[in-house]
Amino acid sequence: MNTRYFHSVIKWRRSRNGINKLRENGQCYEDQMMVKGKVRDFFKDMFSGGARSQVRLDNAVFTSISDELAALLTDPLSHLESVQPFSWKMVCW
Repeated sequence: MNTRYFHSVIKWRRSRNGINKLRENGQCYEDQMMVKGKVRDFFKDMFSGGARSQVRLDNAVFTSISDELAALLTDPLSHLESVQPFSWKMVCW
């Protein structure tokens, strides 16, 4: 009984998590091969390093950090060694 229930829940989730149709520039695509192609092309363009994925910081204003904070950020991590055993316990269940 439980196996049938959990199997039906998984099937329902898989059907909800799928992309059945896609709208791009006002045009709707419902064909599975077209949807796959559009998704593939989107991520291919995003990660290809083209002009679309470049971030520009022309007008960005960055504030400077204090010398004390800069020194803290560039110090070796030896002063954090005492934290390692505690954080390791948190990560490794």
